[in-house]
Amino acid sequence: MRQAPTLKPLPQFRRNAWLTGTRAWLAGLALVAVLLVGLIARDTVLAKPAAATIRTATADRGTVTSVVSGTGSLVPAGRMNVNFKVTGTLSEVDVRVGDAVKTGQILARLDSTTQQAALSQAQASLASAQANLKATQTPLTSAQVTQLQHQLSAAQQNYNDTVASVNATNQADAATVANDQSKVNTDCGIDPASLACTQDKTQLSNDQSKQHMDAISGQSRINSASQQVTSSRDNLAVQTQVKPNALASAQAQVASAQAQMTAAQLAVNQTTLTAPTSGVVISLNGVPGEAVSGGGSGATAQAPGSLAPQPSSSSASGSGGSSGFMVIDDTSSYVAVMAFPETDSARLAGNQTAALTFDAIPNLTVSGHVLSISPSATVVSNVVDYYVSFVLNRTDPRLREGMTANAAVTVAQADNAVRVPNAAVQTQGGTTAVTVLANGQQVSTEVVTGVVGDTYTEIKAGLNEGDKVVLPALRTTGTSTTNGNNLFRGGGLGGGGVRSGGG
Repeated sequence: MRQAPTLKPLPQFRRNAWLTGTRAWLAGLALVAVLLVGLIARDTVLAKPAAATIRTATADRGTVTSVVSGTGSLVPAGRMNVNFKVTGTLSEVDVRVGDAVKTGQILARLDSTTQQAALSQAQASLASAQANLKATQTPLTSAQVTQLQHQLSAAQQNYNDTVASVNATNQADAATVANDQSKVNTDCGIDPASLACTQDKTQLSNDQSKQHMDAISGQSRINSASQQVTSSRDNLAVQTQVKPNALASAQAQVASAQAQMTAAQLAVNQTTLTAPTSGVVISLNGVPGEAVSGGGSGATAQAPGSLAPQPSSSSASGSGGSSGFMVIDDTSSYVAVMAFPETDSARLAGNQTAALTFDAIPNLTVSGHVLSISPSATVVSNVVDYYVSFVLNRTDPRLREGMTANAAVTVAQADNAVRVPNAAVQTQGGTTAVTVLANGQQVSTEVVTGVVGDTYTEIKAGLNEGDKVVLPALRTTGTSTTNGNNLFRGGGLGGGGVRSGGG
């Protein structure tokens, strides 16, 4: 049997005296320092720079759209303050808050006793003025006119009869005188001194005197008859003639009375309040028996998107001060009203298209357009906003007043435009340029831009479709590790991660 070899003990290590104590700690620190210096040298002086990766994009053709967004709420397309035009006491109220009304529907009435009395008086005054005008236009009745015409006819007939009678007398007198003259000629021709001659001359003289007197009397009778005809004719003309001044006065009286009656009728009509538009009653201020004051214009329409003042008191009680008797909303359509910052509002204009969404109805999108932009600003906490109203191109039964609405407005759009990513465009010193990569060389090229969208910028000149442009590089910082672990974390040497920068 073979005997196992005998093992000899290892020689004992002899510790060098100078490595003991403080000297050993100093030596260890020196080794750590040398190691750190070597690592730093490797990462700074001796390390080779990594090859930079060039990020590029190709200029293509497409649509560039610039959109601004805002958030607001839905309001009725129309809202009206409805008031009585005259002051009075409510006699009836025919609607309640929440009722749907139609145009022309009776809403309420005032006690119209005073107005009705004034109307009756005005109607009586008009009737009197019209009667006076008729009397001025036709001064005589038909019977009176007929009587005057008969008088004229009688005078005319009397004249004709008088002329005929005078003519007959004159003719008889002329025949008698001629017969006497014949006797004188005969008897006096035989014996001028005879008794027969003397008698014949005497008879001739008498008959000539009678002829002369009859002629004078006849002419007087004719003149008198003629005067009666003239008088009758003038009387008929005067009695039936319309006097211009009297007619003008009577017509003016009728016009004045007509105006007074129209005003009185209007006052009666204004005691009944009717709906100026179809809609829903959202506010009512008054109950029968209460006095209400006139509201001037009666119905005041609010601009689309604006809110009509509402009563400060309960709509049922009608007590206290109020800005109107009733407020009616036109709920057949809605307007979205929202505030935009001044920079965005400056890019808005009437009729620009918008896409409207609603928080309460996630799957609903309604097209619309800009209706109006407030000319005055609203400043809150030094932030300047302008309110903009949007018309909804269609309605939806799920929409309600006050719902939150969001609008995305297309303020500019370029179709089939040469475009590049926004990050590729740099502006410095008033010059806009892109960096073009051609044949491996980067060339700064001045361009003319158009529409600037959220992602792309339109290039109007200086760049062609298909050109490659350089995008800003992604900046990275190195990570110093030892055996896969960070030597220092979060501190100055060797720390950090990947960081991307926008262009």
